[in-house]
Amino acid sequence: MFNSPILDVAIGMVLVYVLISLLCSSINEIISQFLKLRAKNLEAGLANLLQSEQGDQFVAKIYSHPLINGLSKPGKKPSYIPPKNFSLALMDVMSGNTGKLPTDNKLLLQSFETGHFANTEAGKVVILLLNEAGNDAKKARENIENWYNDAMDRVGGWYKKTTQYIIFVIALVVCFSLNIDSIKISQTLWTDTALRQVIVETATSQSTHDLLSQQPVSGNTTQGTEAIPTPVNGQITDAVTTDNVMEPIDNSAALLARIKDLKLPIGWHDKEGKWISKGFAGTDWFIKLMGILITALAASLGAPFWFQLLNKVVDLRAAGKQPAKTSTPTKAD
Repeated sequence: MFNSPILDVAIGMVLVYVLISLLCSSINEIISQFLKLRAKNLEAGLANLLQSEQGDQFVAKIYSHPLINGLSKPGKKPSYIPPKNFSLALMDVMSGNTGKLPTDNKLLLQSFETGHFANTEAGKVVILLLNEAGNDAKKARENIENWYNDAMDRVGGWYKKTTQYIIFVIALVVCFSLNIDSIKISQTLWTDTALRQVIVETATSQSTHDLLSQQPVSGNTTQGTEAIPTPVNGQITDAVTTDNVMEPIDNSAALLARIKDLKLPIGWHDKEGKWISKGFAGTDWFIKLMGILITALAASLGAPFWFQLLNKVVDLRAAGKQPAKTSTPTKAD
């Protein structure tokens, strides 16, 4: 049961989905870095958090503060702002950019209430948070950090939703361009025993596990990505905000080569270079497009989902292997 062809086909399909998901995530990483999507998403989140008639000016003041400005290269905006940096920069801006915050919470409140941003909506929220802390200045800053973290959780949700749409579009383009048809691939794995065995061995090999576990994936985690980076309050961690665009490009090339090495029926040309779609009828095109759509939808679920499933299916198959029989010595007559 555990070593059945059905399970082997499942392993092959899951391996394909893992590789396609990783490829789409790497391409998404290239797009995100090129378009500065994380930094723009964070800026939109801060604008929403500090919204008021002077919201744009408020956000500009925060970004120009040394604690924030120093987080990114000159002329660029950061894609991640630590809560402590934000709270200190915000309090300094609201108290008049003195560079020295009062240690007493009452004095801090007085400096805020006479400041330029005291009457803004965000200013009123900050003053409320300080009042709630009483005389505890440390708790006052923690209140501001918690307010900021809650806002960044929502910002992370925006980024995740946007990324899911982008990865699905990328998956559609990739799967159609390469003709990665789940229906055709599953049929081939079912009928070609030798190919199926090679794919299973590839999926269970240590080299494949190392390749998959080392790939950075930013697509479907809120803001993070795998080997498997952990989201921090909805923001992107520094580990995945590198400006080195060559890394995801190299990853994409390696993954594309690995997909082609599987020797599956992928591509629009046969071994002789002829179009495989020549002579397709309407039904053939419908099945082909459905197979490509299935692959794109599967890839949009994200590499973490398929990678975990691959490990479970491989473990299930391994559990079905019969232990080697050992001969028991017999006593001589």
